[in-house]
Amino acid sequence: TAERATAWHGRRRAGGVVLHEASATVAAGECLAVVGRSGSGKTTLARCLAGLHRGWSGRVLLDGEPLPRSVRGRDREQLAAVQYVFQDARAAFDEYRPVAEQVARTAVRLRGTDPDTARSEALATLAGMGIGEETAGRRPGGLSGGELQRAALARALLARPRVLVCDEITSGLDAVSRRDICELLRRLTVTPSGGGTTGSRAAAGDTAGGGAAGGAPVDATAGGVATGLVLITHDLAVAAELADRIAVLDAGRIVEQGPAAELLSAPGHPFTRQLLAATGGVTVAV
Repeated sequence: TAERATAWHGRRRAGGVVLHEASATVAAGECLAVVGRSGSGKTTLARCLAGLHRGWSGRVLLDGEPLPRSVRGRDREQLAAVQYVFQDARAAFDEYRPVAEQVARTAVRLRGTDPDTARSEALATLAGMGIGEETAGRRPGGLSGGELQRAALARALLARPRVLVCDEITSGLDAVSRRDICELLRRLTVTPSGGGTTGSRAAAGDTAGGGAAGGAPVDATAGGVATGLVLITHDLAVAAELADRIAVLDAGRIVEQGPAAELLSAPGHPFTRQLLAATGGVTVAV
């Protein structure tokens, strides 16, 4: 939960407020999509949740307990609980080290897993995302953009996060890679017990398959609790496909939020209607 998050750029609030008292909640096994035009504050809100933005006020709560506002103040368990996947996956990897090694490092660093077990977990998770051992053994330059984005997801999931924040991770991908990433995200919020997702998108996920990402639910659970997903996107079609709930940001303010099907079929705020009109409308899963 984010409570009244207000953020600014620079060392002082005089640097310009870019987020105004934004509050939003994501439950376990739920996908919250945060949508809006470029510069609306979506990424800033995401970075506040993950403790990556320097200048902000408000609170981030996990199970009702406040988290330190900066990653520097979070302990290993808190760091593992909220993981962030960046839009530019290539920039998020060390270009000189094999991808599998970098993915495995998350389990070692945040969960205290021994290196051999961490490597086995990394290879298994990557394989479940369509990245084989030979490909995973390459340096980042040897993987495509879609493969690297899946590897970035695998790295975050090795932490067994309670909340996964994905920042525009389908942007710039080809249609096949975008489909694979969306399918992975859909599987992510399916509970390991087979309980399914909390929203209408579950029905679509049951029949989706094929491609590199097809398969069983991604096991990213912490103590058997399904991961909550915060999806930052400007693509309403992606939001309609994956989200249980949607929050709409405009000029740093959340102007509307609610169940995805309701918000997309009967938007209440003029800016939401403007977004829908600009995209030519979207199809809402029922």
